[in-house]
Amino acid sequence: MTAIAAATAALLSQPATAAAAAPPPTVTAQVPVAPYPAGVALTPDGGHVYVTSQSSGTVSVLDTATNTVSGSFTVGTGSYAVALSPDGHRAYLTHHLDNTVSVVDTASNTVTATVPVGSQPWGLVLSPDGSRAYVSNASANTVSVLDTSSDTVTATVPVGAEPHGLAVSADGRRLYVAASGDKAVNVIDTVGSTVSATVPVGHSAFGLALSPDGGRLWAADADDSTAAVIDTAANTLLGTVPVGSGPYAVTVAPDGAAAYVSNYADNTLSVVDTASRTVTATVPVGASPYTLALTADGRRGYLADFTGGTVQALNFPLPVPAVTAVTPSSGSGVGGTIVTVTGTDLNGATAVTFGAAGAATAFSCTRTSCTATAPATTVTGAVDVQVTTAGGTSAAVAADHFTYTAPSAHLAVALTATPVTHLLASRVDYTVTLTNQGPDELTSATVAAGLPSGLTATSTDCSIAAGKRSCTLAAPLAKGASTTRHFSVTVGLLSLIRSWDVTVARTAGVPADPSPATSQDTRSCSSVLGLVITCT
Repeated sequence: MTAIAAATAALLSQPATAAAAAPPPTVTAQVPVAPYPAGVALTPDGGHVYVTSQSSGTVSVLDTATNTVSGSFTVGTGSYAVALSPDGHRAYLTHHLDNTVSVVDTASNTVTATVPVGSQPWGLVLSPDGSRAYVSNASANTVSVLDTSSDTVTATVPVGAEPHGLAVSADGRRLYVAASGDKAVNVIDTVGSTVSATVPVGHSAFGLALSPDGGRLWAADADDSTAAVIDTAANTLLGTVPVGSGPYAVTVAPDGAAAYVSNYADNTLSVVDTASRTVTATVPVGASPYTLALTADGRRGYLADFTGGTVQALNFPLPVPAVTAVTPSSGSGVGGTIVTVTGTDLNGATAVTFGAAGAATAFSCTRTSCTATAPATTVTGAVDVQVTTAGGTSAAVAADHFTYTAPSAHLAVALTATPVTHLLASRVDYTVTLTNQGPDELTSATVAAGLPSGLTATSTDCSIAAGKRSCTLAAPLAKGASTTRHFSVTVGLLSLIRSWDVTVARTAGVPADPSPATSQDTRSCSSVLGLVITCT
């Protein structure tokens, strides 16, 4: 018990800070384990949790499906840190009283190797490929490097005073060490096994956690109840976040949106939004919370209560998406308008809907925006554009309105008249150019023209009857597309001078023309004895 009290006092004397995100987790179960649980590690498949006991050396194995202890084994005289190999076949544990690291075969839960390291080993982290284990030796001011293939120490790296928390970069080239006594974080070049940089944090760093992209390092600083944030590219302190009392551990969510800080002294977990670096929630948990392990999807967590002798099983609900703007805010009922939906927590969307019009015909979402294609509808007016994710469906608000307008297509009509003169049979060739100026596709349309009386007309692509020429589209006309129609008027030997006008106009069509009065064109022609023809 004296050893327990001394270890606990040492733990409480360390400085820290933390970080976490929203929405806040809820406690779903409390599982009794061996006394003074400190280290927590999940198997790669998330099916089991290994929990160390600082006092007894008993390692409890939890079944995450039932939240019960499914087995246990004893190794060493007490452990703080535990880490599992990437394949889950081996567990590594530090023993701060024995000055050793145990290697355990997880299939049989038996010790396969005991490796001497420095004085008072505390933290332990594996390289991403599992080939190296790094151990912080709190009393020796060193980090031991273990080759996991031979279970031997291959290097010992001098670092700052009282090293505790460790974090390793995704490429395995940088190891971060919380030098609590120096109030700094050391950066180790793992290739050369040397300290390449030291970042003063202004307080005593303890637990460490890297963001998923490796760009930010979070440090829990218990002495001043803050979490420090370090820019790993520049190795500079970006700032601190006030959290609860006595934070010793910090864990960053797999998506990087939140950091969770274990406040040892006030039995809470701070949820920090990593983007704004603000605490969004403070969650009551068990007595003296310490290490938190998260599943790969970030939806479940297991938190060791050091003096409570339990592990809290936590549920981390997905945030409900929210829509804050839709651009453009209107479009035709024929559908096809591509809109940008702006908001929060839109990533992982399973649907984007446009009210009664139904689901978007296509969509793609990031955390803050979606690109969606509006479906067709026969109803006009405003609808709510809502995004659905595993966290729920965004609430209907004024900012998500998209207004459907009635479909329309303006048909531009252009008429040209070309005189062709011959001695006995002259004519005027007319060409009608039809252009859909949108905004929508022109499904169908008819244009007609009254023909001059007394003159004969012919056409290869329009109908002529009762002195009128009528043309219909053979197929729908896309916005911006054009088509032509033709007819001719024969001009014979006329007495004196003859003049006439031909006007071509849209007479019907779908959808409606927004400016039908301008869907027409006129040409005027005159003839002298059928030999001289002019058209304007």
